[in-house]
Amino acid sequence: MSNYTEINIKFGMPRVVDAMEDLKSSLERCRKNKFKCVLIIHGYGSTGKGGAIQKKARQWLLAQKRNGKLKAVEFGENFSIFNFNALELKNRYKELETLMEVHNEGVTVVEF
Repeated sequence: MSNYTEINIKFGMPRVVDAMEDLKSSLERCRKNKFKCVLIIHGYGSTGKGGAIQKKARQWLLAQKRNGKLKAVEFGENFSIFNFNALELKNRYKELETLMEVHNEGVTVVEF
């Protein structure tokens, strides 16, 4: 079994509160199933400024990192060859290689 997986919390265009519940329960399942790296698809929103799900999810994920529950949180738009932390993640999880080629504000990578 791979140590990498993806979750999509924007599928079906949920309300923010529902997307956050999905994020929390999905990450807990990933942790229990021994995944180490998760690509979270939260979308970017239709306003061109980032959507409510993206903002809330990222705030919560950063708080989880500050509290020591996540080792890494990297935003898709920062996932490039110029970001040392992103390069380390890509080297550990080859599935992230294609993320290096795009500027994707609709995803966030986390590591347990």
